[in-house]
Amino acid sequence: MSQAPPPFGGHPGAASQQPPLFSGPPGAASRVLPPFGGPPSAASQAPPPFGGPPAVVSQASPLLGGPPAATSQGPPPFGGPSFVASQVPLFGGSRGAGSQPPLFGGPPAVASQPAPPMFGGQRPAFPGQHGLTAASSQPVPPSFGPPQQPPPPFGGQTQFGGPRSSGQPPFAAQSAPVAQQPSFMGPPRANAPAFGPPSWQTQVSTPSKIDPTQIPRPMTEASVIIYDTRQGGQATVPPAASSEFIVKDTGNCSPRLMRCTVNQIPCTGDLLTTSGMPLALMVQPFALPHPSEEPIQLVDFGEMGPIRCSRCKAYINPFMRFVDQGRHFVCNLCGFRNDTPRDYMCNLGPDGRRRDADDRPELCRGTVEFVATKEFLVRDPMPAVYFFLIDVSMNAIQTGATAAACSAIAQAISDLPEGPRTMVGIATFDSVIHFYSLKRAQQQPLMLIVPDVHDVYTPLQTDLILPVSECQENLEQLLESIPNMFENNRVADSAFGAAMKAGFLAIKSTGGKLLVFQSVLPSLGVGSLSAREAEGRANVTTGDKEAHKLLQPVDNTLKTMALEFAEYQVCVDVFLTTQSYVDIASISVVPQTTGGRVYYYYPFSALSDPAKLFNDLRWNISRPQGFEAVMRVRCSQGLQVQDYFGNFCKRVPTDIDLPAIDSDKTVMVTFKHDDKLQENAECGFQCALLYTTVYGQRRIRVINLSLSCTSLLSDLFRYADLETQFACFLKQAANGIPTSPLPRIRDEATNTCINILQSYRKHCASVTSSGQLILPEALKLLPLYTLALVKSVGLRTDGCLDERSYWMSIVSSISVVLAVPLVFPRLIPIHDLTSRADDDTLIPSSLMLSSENVQEDGVYLLENGEDGLIYVGNMVNPATLEQIFGVSSLAALPVQLVLEQFDNELSRKVNEVVNEIRRQRCSYLRLRLCRRGEPSGDFFRSFLLEDKAPGVFSYVEFLVHVHRQIQSKMT
Repeated sequence: MSQAPPPFGGHPGAASQQPPLFSGPPGAASRVLPPFGGPPSAASQAPPPFGGPPAVVSQASPLLGGPPAATSQGPPPFGGPSFVASQVPLFGGSRGAGSQPPLFGGPPAVASQPAPPMFGGQRPAFPGQHGLTAASSQPVPPSFGPPQQPPPPFGGQTQFGGPRSSGQPPFAAQSAPVAQQPSFMGPPRANAPAFGPPSWQTQVSTPSKIDPTQIPRPMTEASVIIYDTRQGGQATVPPAASSEFIVKDTGNCSPRLMRCTVNQIPCTGDLLTTSGMPLALMVQPFALPHPSEEPIQLVDFGEMGPIRCSRCKAYINPFMRFVDQGRHFVCNLCGFRNDTPRDYMCNLGPDGRRRDADDRPELCRGTVEFVATKEFLVRDPMPAVYFFLIDVSMNAIQTGATAAACSAIAQAISDLPEGPRTMVGIATFDSVIHFYSLKRAQQQPLMLIVPDVHDVYTPLQTDLILPVSECQENLEQLLESIPNMFENNRVADSAFGAAMKAGFLAIKSTGGKLLVFQSVLPSLGVGSLSAREAEGRANVTTGDKEAHKLLQPVDNTLKTMALEFAEYQVCVDVFLTTQSYVDIASISVVPQTTGGRVYYYYPFSALSDPAKLFNDLRWNISRPQGFEAVMRVRCSQGLQVQDYFGNFCKRVPTDIDLPAIDSDKTVMVTFKHDDKLQENAECGFQCALLYTTVYGQRRIRVINLSLSCTSLLSDLFRYADLETQFACFLKQAANGIPTSPLPRIRDEATNTCINILQSYRKHCASVTSSGQLILPEALKLLPLYTLALVKSVGLRTDGCLDERSYWMSIVSSISVVLAVPLVFPRLIPIHDLTSRADDDTLIPSSLMLSSENVQEDGVYLLENGEDGLIYVGNMVNPATLEQIFGVSSLAALPVQLVLEQFDNELSRKVNEVVNEIRRQRCSYLRLRLCRRGEPSGDFFRSFLLEDKAPGVFSYVEFLVHVHRQIQSKMT
């Protein structure tokens, strides 16, 4: 059996000219310093100031797949958004002496050191970095967010706040008695996660006088964690998703790829029900690794294919036991005893393991990738096909949306996967569909019109899609001329559904990606929609109980179409560049069923949105991804998969079909008990993803996780994973929005929180005083995050329908690391960046989300991974305005913000902060100015979650409410 070099090699050199992802608005090249690296243009050959998401792949292997590279030094596969190793503390709190990585770090990055001159001096290399020095040209591990501090020693009491009259601290974290410490955890390691064994109870005295500074809030952590997934034959507790960690795969998979809501599995369904907690996995199969992590190994079993259990079809993994001198192996999921194939035999050592176990990735690593054999091929692997559909109706032309789409596509073509198998095609549409034949022989592209938008067809199928190498010049010329060709278009109608159907027919024989740019409500042909929002507004104001139905698709037309697309491996992404209602509830069904997503630019601005449109498109096509995928999760006997949630198509109960899957997509898998698990045994989970790389190889990525089983409720709470549980609650809430009234969903979210805390209070708390709210250490922030969910855009009563539908569409595939910030954003002061020492972290400590922290003489950035709201106080120093915005008075502030870089220190630092966040979140934040006394200011203040809002609790009041509910349940 030959073992190939690390996977995801590709066509080396090709990547080296790759421009940075987050480039700024077109034309930026002519300015001295583009705010965010201008778009690739002939003029700018110099390395742009900020490499962005799939950036620097120079001496690395290309993103996904491709023949192994001749040399694979360089970063691990998936060079993600590059960001320089700068660090940020978690929300607020005092900064420790050490520097802190950013919170909720996004995809890792490959920023080469030394930093570009624009950033000033070099940044130090990280602790724990493998042989990289500050001057090295190798990638620097990015900072991923607050790593953990060592927990207090056993029995140490962390005190919060002074003594009360009774002598008991109002808010104390209690340590668990040593007796309750499971034997396998051993002494706490230096980098044991914050919610590890010690100190696992927190008390908050309520109801009357709570000191707001003493209640649970996210803490700042300060160092990079080196995380071994297993130690001493046992699973270790993963670090918080938002912290920065470097994974060493020692048998379990990286927690980036698969995380469980609890890190010990309850033996019975009754125990799980009592706890009130969910049992679910968050699976993100292409999650970007930290640059210092080893790449996933590729294993080729040749003709015989990967070894599998003959009963349950699980793939060989480190938890399968070999017996009888290696002649048989016992499946860790179903217990079946299999014969070992003769070619795979090996003697066992004295420890019962195979002697070659450490040399075979499939026997010692939690994640491996197998080369798929012919039995896994229904047809030849598909080529990488990208078909662009552009709205050219009157509104799209007049708002500049068409020009922005054409410009974004033209700039992004160079980021398509290199090679003869990459194909492109293009069509435009208004009330009819215009195809273009891009044959090189023609002097100019030929337009072919399809007038029938009710029974759609495609013209002379042959040259609608061609290899990029054959048609790039023609395509670029066409994209340049489209805005002019239609500049006097007076057709207001848009045949969106028909255009999608026509694009689908053009690529049906191969499958591929359909990228649709749409500006108005689809009004014509198959899948046309009506303006439901007007009636919706009337209904919402009269408190109509049926209002939520406007958040359901209007009918099944688009769903039926989407199922057909998915069957032929066509994934649809929709870019909505609109200034009006477009019924996202109906439109989003197509991307959600086909493994794509919705991008929403509302209200579209021709000034500030083209840069984001280009960056979104570019990351979409250049991030790590796979095509025509099928995924199945298997688990140990005693559990069964209950359901899958995410952007996919499901035809059979056990598998999900993903026409495309990428590094940003997460699938939630829920489980239920169908039998009792054995205490002290392990429960296994295995995710198998069969997919085609962008270079046309068929692969099987196998991700394994094995966790201890427990019959102790206290262990379930001690090893709960807060961020994963919260991501689960977030997805369940979003899932319920179309079928239940909002007040009911808000109540359900609050009750879930109360039930979990009440179960802990009743069964595990060692303190009996009813005057205290007692929180399990691992879940002490659950009330805060629950309040954030209740106040979020998705669950607020105000706000327009499309905003809510868009929020739901993001949540359906959101990762664990972005779930918390989506509803619990980061608030950063940016007016005083120059007063901070240079050796401080790049991004300042975030502030608590309270109006007390927003002064009228300050400028603040509030970001949630999608949007960045810049709040400008009414008493800001004119010099500060001049430095950041280039205007000398509040009155001169632009309505639409394009953040430029001016020749001063403050402007440079503000741009650095914004670009660092963009890199962390893997998203080009859409910036918006907010002012007091304007609707924008009210919108900004609606994110200050700790404040009281009309009809909604402040954080302190919510804790009091939760405590009272628990007390009444206890009595």
